[in-house]
Amino acid sequence: MSGDVEAVKAASRHLRGHLSEELTRPEDPFDDQSAVLLKFHGIYQQDDRDVRRERAAKKLPLEHSCMVRASVPGGRLQPEQWRALDRVAELADGSLRLTTRQGVQFHATAKANLRPLISSLNAELVTTLGACGDVVRNTVACPMPHADGREHVLGPAVAAIAAHFRPKTAAYWEIWLDGDRAVSAHPGERRAGIEEPIYGDVYLPRKFKIGLAWPGDNCIDVHGHDVGLVPTLTDGYRGELTGWTILVGGGLGMSHAREDDTYPRLASPVGWVEPERLIPAIEAVVTMQRDHGERVDRQRNRLKYLVDDRGTEWVRAQIEERLGAPVGDPPELLPWLDHDEHHGWSPTDSGDWVLGVPIPSGRLRDDDAWRPRAAVRELLDAGLVREIRVSARQDLLLTGIDGARRDEVTRRLRDHGIKLDDEVTPLQRLAIACPALPTCGQALGEAERVLPTLVDGLDKVFADSGVAGTPVRLNMTGCPNGCARPYNAEIGVVGRTKRTYDVYVGGAAAGDRLGVRLRADVGLDEIPTLLAPVVERFGAERTDGETFGDFCLRVGVQELETVLPAPTVRRRGRRS
Repeated sequence: MSGDVEAVKAASRHLRGHLSEELTRPEDPFDDQSAVLLKFHGIYQQDDRDVRRERAAKKLPLEHSCMVRASVPGGRLQPEQWRALDRVAELADGSLRLTTRQGVQFHATAKANLRPLISSLNAELVTTLGACGDVVRNTVACPMPHADGREHVLGPAVAAIAAHFRPKTAAYWEIWLDGDRAVSAHPGERRAGIEEPIYGDVYLPRKFKIGLAWPGDNCIDVHGHDVGLVPTLTDGYRGELTGWTILVGGGLGMSHAREDDTYPRLASPVGWVEPERLIPAIEAVVTMQRDHGERVDRQRNRLKYLVDDRGTEWVRAQIEERLGAPVGDPPELLPWLDHDEHHGWSPTDSGDWVLGVPIPSGRLRDDDAWRPRAAVRELLDAGLVREIRVSARQDLLLTGIDGARRDEVTRRLRDHGIKLDDEVTPLQRLAIACPALPTCGQALGEAERVLPTLVDGLDKVFADSGVAGTPVRLNMTGCPNGCARPYNAEIGVVGRTKRTYDVYVGGAAAGDRLGVRLRADVGLDEIPTLLAPVVERFGAERTDGETFGDFCLRVGVQELETVLPAPTVRRRGRRS
């Protein structure tokens, strides 16, 4: 498969392929080659897996549609940009899906609606280019405009990184926008007429993720990125910017079939650079991966495997060679302090307020009882919110709120059925999940659709053990690719089959430690029962201020296994 993907990229004429021709046939699905190229344009072709077997039995073709992902650097959206996202949701399934990388997705989009959707977003300076594919994807950063100056450090850096690494090919505008370059795409200058000066003709071996955290606040899981960046400041947690610590080689995915040589990995610190050398240093890492990354085995072509195969000293030497100058030694990161995920009310350095609103699994869809889309529209129309931001835990931050109108904002949200942070349990507001079934082609099992049931079961377990209200981070995915970052969560749940999951414990609340698998192949309804004796011991033995993840690490999985219920013996019939 990897060789096929590389061949498709090489022959694509910088992502053009024959997409324009295929769009003239809206009734037909895209062919396999076009499906590869669509990802670079922010689109995945999918099918409704709820009806796949039924349609196959009737000898009907798959029910194809597309997922479209908008790239939102740093999760920051102006009111008109949010309104555009809200409007085009009607061209998909009527929902907006906030992602764990601060983007916004549209599901079940018909092929005929792709051009109208994409052109409508670009008209408001929102692009889908580079939101998927083997390129630097959406740049993630702490979205909080806090009272410590982070707005003035992270904001410009995010904008510069997003502009520099977005693909430069004109294919996107030729295919989707009749050749009209939207300002949002920041095409930049080509170098000596080269269409893709950074990516070349075959782009990167695999997706590449960059995240920027603020000292003490790891709300974005900076250790899980190919390149993680943390600013160094004159006064530790605040002050003037002096440079950037660079971490390299994070990635939170693996393969069940290859647990011997695929695995999640946290990024390693490799160097420090002054602010003016940040973009060249990142480009050095990107081009290193372009030139040396694995291109045959697609299961092992993320940067993390190159880092492990060659070593961090080799990586640092590569960066210095490509920069033409040495880099500084990485300073020790300050302890991560802020684990509240920015829910609730917070003041900013501008004198106004931010409200962090938990959105279950990031899904905004209006119904009779819960109307988040309508609520946000109303707040924007009333001028109560200056800007909207998406967090890396799929939540919304409403910014620029006048302190005198906080009660009005709260009332309007509650009028639309929105529960704020103090109206749900900590587990409910901190749990995240990937979309999984029925649309994701990689999903082995459910995630988003079953997360509420799992959370309810675990809430009861914590209440029965006398530790109700304990903040615990539960991350759930429908497959081992780890899009919702289960491997460094306090409780990680990873789909193994359509009905069973692997359960991990012991990750850190700050995201800087991997968990350990407690048991594999557990039925969904068995997970609360499996964890009940562990939670009971936590309630009886935890030390003052100890988190659930830290407790599991201290006690150890081998000891915890002694109190678990016996595993269920599963008999799976042979596939016909």
